[in-house]
Amino acid sequence: MTSQGFDEGLPTHPGLRAVARDILPKVLEYYPFWATSLGLHQWDDLMPPTDSLARTRFAHALAGALERLKGLNPAALSPADSADWTVLGGQLQSLWLDESRDHPESHDPNLWNSVISGSLLPVARRQYAPLAERARQAANRLREVPRLLAAARAALDNPPALFVDVAIAQFQATIPLLTDLIPAAFAAAPREAAAVAEAGQVAGKAYGAFAQYLRDELRPRAQGDFRLGEARYSERLALQEAVSIPLPELLRQGYAELDRLKDAFSAAAGAIAPGQTPQQVLHEVGARHPSAEHLLGYVAKVLGELESFCRTRDLMTIPPVAHPEVVQTPPFLRMTTFASIDPPGPFEPLTTQAYYQVTLPDPHWPASDIEGHLRGYNHWATRIISAHEVYPGHFVQFLHFPRGRSTIRKVLPSNAFIEGWAHYVEEMLVEEGYGDGQPQMRLMQTMEALERVGRFIVAIRLHAGDMTLDAAQAFFETECLMAPVNARREALRGTMDPFYLIYTLGKLEFLRLRERARREPAFRLGRFHDSVLSHGAPPLPVLEKLLF
Repeated sequence: MTSQGFDEGLPTHPGLRAVARDILPKVLEYYPFWATSLGLHQWDDLMPPTDSLARTRFAHALAGALERLKGLNPAALSPADSADWTVLGGQLQSLWLDESRDHPESHDPNLWNSVISGSLLPVARRQYAPLAERARQAANRLREVPRLLAAARAALDNPPALFVDVAIAQFQATIPLLTDLIPAAFAAAPREAAAVAEAGQVAGKAYGAFAQYLRDELRPRAQGDFRLGEARYSERLALQEAVSIPLPELLRQGYAELDRLKDAFSAAAGAIAPGQTPQQVLHEVGARHPSAEHLLGYVAKVLGELESFCRTRDLMTIPPVAHPEVVQTPPFLRMTTFASIDPPGPFEPLTTQAYYQVTLPDPHWPASDIEGHLRGYNHWATRIISAHEVYPGHFVQFLHFPRGRSTIRKVLPSNAFIEGWAHYVEEMLVEEGYGDGQPQMRLMQTMEALERVGRFIVAIRLHAGDMTLDAAQAFFETECLMAPVNARREALRGTMDPFYLIYTLGKLEFLRLRERARREPAFRLGRFHDSVLSHGAPPLPVLEKLLF
């Protein structure tokens, strides 16, 4: 593989380097959409294989790489190579379990939609190659959609009914992406765009037929259980995040954080309107928001404000690139995405343009739903959300990724590091004076944190305990002060995203690491943040060894 920075970032130990050089291209060829998002473009024409021979070969390749890793002594490696050994072994073991035991593609129809949409969006958006070439790649991937959906029908076996209900809506909402939005991205190359449009129509029909299959055939017999169980939950947490803390201890930490945040929320509410309940104060604060027509422009102004604050306070190094372009979240993601960042991959050689996706309310929604949605973008919440997604959260983090020295940690990042950093900086900014001490800013920062600590507790109790979906919704309503419609959405997400505890898990670890770093005589906050970001995105126990 000759992509910029790939070989240079491989481990220095010959044995570990050989394993990584051999297995990483096999992983990326098996998941070509993953490679495209990373900025590795050798497989942009491909979609994942679905035949049994390819799957068997991939499982054997993973098993062989794991055996070779077991033959290495991590104590004899440099700190950086030891970190890479831990990351590579854990992630390959997790992938091997997917292929050999757990088969998530048979359990959740939404995974198939995620693979298809995730394969098409970067090809349409990223200007990594001439438009005509990317149009050809998009057409090739669209032509593969019927094959993937045929494989999905064969693979799906008694999924949870909840998953099928969400998938029906998701597949129907994705059809315009295939038939309209992707072809429109290549309109400036008319000859190639015609091929994309033709393939998009075929893919759209396959999607419509698949949604009908989900509704008429799969849904009536879908009785699966979404729970992972305590053993598998702990196993995956150890493999993917190197976390070996017993689940009861994690729950204890989660409830302690919940109590801390509830006290901070009540204090902020009392400072805003003494005598009113926190819910009344939250309602009044939420009423101050931009209109739907002005939301994107308002968000763009907030980004400039946040970047200026970070630079003025020297909170971390921010490489000089253009702001992310503020765009509307694609309609097919409205159900699951409130705001998100879509950055270029760490190996992307040509384009640095990122997209900050902001979900606008559907104009066909009832007026009450539109107002409720916009309340989530009130003047203070918009700043906290944008801090998480852009400055100094995910966007700054992704700007540092290409500068990192480890290819393994770029290809196989820790989700707890990524989401934990973005959640940590929300609180860090307010601590450093962002918002000039306005209690409304603290109120919305703690409100966002209450939602995330709710995920932490609910995830463990849903999948490794006996919490029901209705009890999870009630928990979000009563303990995290969420509106019923939002609480229901968060509870449903927890059934499909068992590790959405990573936000609070990562934040608590970053706070702990910062306190340990403060004991060093030369501690400076900006230097600490730059050091954290220089190591890529390893699991946080691995990061601690690299830092100290």
